[in-house]
Amino acid sequence: MRRAVKCAAANDEEDVGGALDERGTKRPRKGVSASSREAAKQDAPKKKKKEKEFAWMDSEDEDEDEDVAELAHKEEAEDDENEEVTLEKLEAVHSFGRMVMLSDSLGKTLKAGSLGPNECAAACRALARAKFFDNDLLEGLCGCLPRMIEGNRLSVEQAHDAVECMKELNFYNKELFSSIAKTFKQKVSTMAGGMRVVWFEAMQGLGHKKDLDFQQLLQMPPVPPGSPNYRTIRCAFFAKGGCELGALCTYAHNMHAPISLTDAAKEDGWRMRSVMLTQDQMYSVGNDAYASAGLR
Repeated sequence: MRRAVKCAAANDEEDVGGALDERGTKRPRKGVSASSREAAKQDAPKKKKKEKEFAWMDSEDEDEDEDVAELAHKEEAEDDENEEVTLEKLEAVHSFGRMVMLSDSLGKTLKAGSLGPNECAAACRALARAKFFDNDLLEGLCGCLPRMIEGNRLSVEQAHDAVECMKELNFYNKELFSSIAKTFKQKVSTMAGGMRVVWFEAMQGLGHKKDLDFQQLLQMPPVPPGSPNYRTIRCAFFAKGGCELGALCTYAHNMHAPISLTDAAKEDGWRMRSVMLTQDQMYSVGNDAYASAGLR
């Protein structure tokens, strides 16, 4: 008995039909009960409240961080104010910012009057280097510098630091410059030429109207009594119409005096040399063809 032969297409239809039947069957969805939905509604406010609690905690932490940073800043500022002003720290100032950090402590030290001559000169150098203009600091320095200068506690180099500082920062104090003129008037001849120029320019630029005799000495230092120039060379200020030194001037107040020893030597040489006379001069002085330096 023969088997019934089935077409392969028929098998395919059966397979496809089974697959379609399987796809046609819907999977059951998981249902959400009413009690579960109610529980979710109750949990939602709790989550929001918890989130708010965390946000409040974060802001509180930020406030604490700000308080800590502000406290650290205050402590750092107090350390700067209480920082001891030493010669080494003043010499280490080479910037505006570093001078700012040291200014409060320097001001307190100046008010206390506990700054020595070396520190005062170093403070002048530091302010000039940093180009740091502080009226209170400069007034404080001008309060102690004149006493030190008149007490011979400052050398000429340290006084020069003070003058350069005032010149650089364009700050004028009459008492300071008057004390410098009074103390260093007898020492002008020992000062370097460049230093005298700076002092004179500072006094002129800042409008110091006093101590004109000292300013004249800065331009033309005095001549020592043993010098060949002593009261031999013409005083340039006398020639212009006014010498601030008067009888104390070490130059000649005579318009016929030479302006330098070189000119004096030329004048003496002209007087001593032999001169050939003209024919008319020969009849007036005699028959000699030459006249000596004795003629006047």
